[in-house]
Amino acid sequence: MRYSCRMRFRPARFAPLLILVPLALGAAAPRDSQTTAPKVPTLFVPARPDTGPPESEPAPLLIPGRGSPGDTALRTREALALEQYRLGRTLEERGRRAPALAAYGNAVRYDPVISDANYRMGKILIEAGAHADAARAFAAEVTHHPERTDAARELGLALARTGDSTGAIAQLQRLTRRDPRDGASWHALGFAYVAARRPQDAVRALRRAIQLPPPNAEEHRDLGVALAALGREREARDEYRRALKLAPGDPSAWINLGNLEHKAGRLDSAWTAYRRAEQRDSSLTPAFQGQVQILRARGDLEGAVTTYRRWLMRVPDAHGARLEAVELLKSLGRHDQALAVAQEGVHWRPGAGEPHVILGMTLAGQDRAREALAELRLAERRFAGNPVEQARVDRLIALLRRSVPDSLRSHFTADSVAHAGKAP
Repeated sequence: MRYSCRMRFRPARFAPLLILVPLALGAAAPRDSQTTAPKVPTLFVPARPDTGPPESEPAPLLIPGRGSPGDTALRTREALALEQYRLGRTLEERGRRAPALAAYGNAVRYDPVISDANYRMGKILIEAGAHADAARAFAAEVTHHPERTDAARELGLALARTGDSTGAIAQLQRLTRRDPRDGASWHALGFAYVAARRPQDAVRALRRAIQLPPPNAEEHRDLGVALAALGREREARDEYRRALKLAPGDPSAWINLGNLEHKAGRLDSAWTAYRRAEQRDSSLTPAFQGQVQILRARGDLEGAVTTYRRWLMRVPDAHGARLEAVELLKSLGRHDQALAVAQEGVHWRPGAGEPHVILGMTLAGQDRAREALAELRLAERRFAGNPVEQARVDRLIALLRRSVPDSLRSHFTADSVAHAGKAP
């Protein structure tokens, strides 16, 4: 069970999957096999009556103990569905989630009522951040298999993540009424209450969850979130510590504890908590973000630069952090290092627009306007289909055009004419 309430900024780590039922992986719908007799001369010509309709096709031969042709076709589709489901499980176990999602989709196409395929699809979609698609998959599982409490619970959580707090709470309340001794459902209901900004109700639900076995670190962590939202920070801190006692490796509990310590002005404790979160999951942006804020507040700019470099090595898509690192290095007079950091962004993500914007701005700040213009035009092309970002790049180019020396005005004028000619 991997849901949580985290009081932190979470950037998009990858683009969500939008296709609920992907194309088949080399599988096709079954077709009836037909045998065509070879066209060879024959001496036998069947007689054809002068009157009366042509004789109809003979009925299929039915043999006791064997199914009818229709039953056989049905079993064939069920067999294909089971084959695709098993393929999906194998792929998922190997960490190949995208092809596993496709296989589960094929299983559902062959047999819409097959057990567990929709549930597995929903779990993969949740990991990808496609919460609305996940909710539909869980809803299909519950429709065909209402006994699946785990799918019903995941449906409530997915609805909460999509912002449908009313639907989420109603769904999860039904589960707690059905089985008041199910701690996982009380935990999920607490999560939904936090998402709905009802922390007092969340506290009550999460305390019910904690009273039920087995002990669960996430329940204490999420209770800490609800208590912090009520301003009960001492109790929240105690809950985070209980969570860490049960699961010392949970990075989200360390981050939440660091946020409380930071807010209270205990910077040493906060920095330690953020550092421990990084050690347990080096891809968590809030862990680096908290450290950088503390180091810069202390005036330890060298430490901040080191942390930025470590951050960008682990998360190359942290474009905001890259821009902050470039600006910090420029302020320290390290223009070559600032340029290197900007160039690394383009190296790691050449197809994205933002790294080219950062590199263009960095080049412009070093009076390399011609190269800056080239990077900004590349950024504009990378933002194809995103008029808001393209307009932002156009504004940057306009600012750059106004600041160039006379020797480059003809170059910028020619660029503007060429660009206008390409516009639809």
